[in-house]
Amino acid sequence: MQNPTISATGVASFRRAATAFGLLVFLPCLLSLINVTFAQSWKIHFFPAAVFLAAVGFGPAGGLIAGITGSLYSAVALGNPWLIAGNALLGFLTGFFFRRTSKIILSVLLAFAVQLPWLILSDYYFAGLSPLFIAKLVMVLFLGNLLWALLISLGMKPIKKYLC
Repeated sequence: MQNPTISATGVASFRRAATAFGLLVFLPCLLSLINVTFAQSWKIHFFPAAVFLAAVGFGPAGGLIAGITGSLYSAVALGNPWLIAGNALLGFLTGFFFRRTSKIILSVLLAFAVQLPWLILSDYYFAGLSPLFIAKLVMVLFLGNLLWALLISLGMKPIKKYLC
């Protein structure tokens, strides 16, 4: 006796759900373990790429979930739980702006601009970081976000083909 619930549509739906789960949870967690150190102690993080991909593919909710899961490791390692809220905001806003503009670079830059006050205030008041450190951090994060947005924008056709 065959199982009547399995069909080509069901397989496609399962594939999309598995892809979504991977992009929203596993990929950000995995990429949060990879950092490239430069200029003494500054790091380029890889998990924002997964956050932006999730925001593009699954909208604000996808960006929010990926932002949370991608920043868990860093938040625990640095003892700064405020990172989670900041990256959740970045992911959510990227998805929000992408839905309205369909432009990944513009969406990431707008999301970063809106997230920036939270980043500065939480790092200064809650994490106790110096203004000079925060200024350097803002530049590194801006450049890293711009890099990932550019790379994702260049690969948008294959990404859309795979996700849709």
